[in-house]
Amino acid sequence: MSVSRGFAGATMVIWLLLALGPAVSGQPSRPDNEITKLADDVYLFRHQFHQAIFITTPEGVIVTDPISADAAVWLKAEIKRLTDHPVRYVVYSHHHSDHITGGGVFADQATFVSHSAARPHIADAADPSTPVPTLTFTDRMFIDLGGKHIELIYTGKNHSDNSLVVLLPQNKLLFAVDFIPVETVAYRTMRSDYPDDWIESLKRVEQLEFDTLVPGHGTIGRKEHVRLFRGYLEDLREAILDQIKKGASLEEAKKAVRLPKYEKWARYADWLPENVEGMYRYYSQTQR
Repeated sequence: MSVSRGFAGATMVIWLLLALGPAVSGQPSRPDNEITKLADDVYLFRHQFHQAIFITTPEGVIVTDPISADAAVWLKAEIKRLTDHPVRYVVYSHHHSDHITGGGVFADQATFVSHSAARPHIADAADPSTPVPTLTFTDRMFIDLGGKHIELIYTGKNHSDNSLVVLLPQNKLLFAVDFIPVETVAYRTMRSDYPDDWIESLKRVEQLEFDTLVPGHGTIGRKEHVRLFRGYLEDLREAILDQIKKGASLEEAKKAVRLPKYEKWARYADWLPENVEGMYRYYSQTQR
């Protein structure tokens, strides 16, 4: 077992589509908790509308976001069904509680890992079910465990100031939470977000070598979806800056901005006006 820094190549191509959400009328609803195998020793864990990944190895298990205390209890039991090896690492994608609550379930076994900027947020939250990470990094970190090579990479501010991505080079798979939705507009009013940095962060993600994109919510995608979402943010930014230049009020901007190129994306109808509000607020402040 080792933890180090560096970069490596990859071989396996995976493509999987996983739709989340309520079942259509006439079909049974999905269970709250579900595990799907993505590749050899790589699994997707879904709890309601959140999801994370975990990796099993002959020396232990690497778990990402535990999501909630109930979810983590269920996941720990399921991992025991798959392997006798303990959970050695729990990796927090960022500090938001809807993804990392419940880590305490693994506190008897695991080392907790995050980006360095996430640690003070987690410590200040004073949530006993969310252990404060003891292993942090600023740029990138490698975890080598039982023959598995895992890369944790910081690509800059985006949905938070401390979001990391988890790259599995052997599987050409990337796990990225909340800042690369697949054919879905951004979440609501983007209050925790950094739009300009976000676009640059996505450009850095595009430089990584992977084929399969696993987001923290929704459908699994592919690398092309990073470019598509960056295009959405760039188009939205251009439209908002144009409205501000014209002297439009927020309400006028919300009525005027339409991005028909993306009208088939999930949550377009209800979240686009909120995206406009968030971008307008951000750029109104930066322009002043």
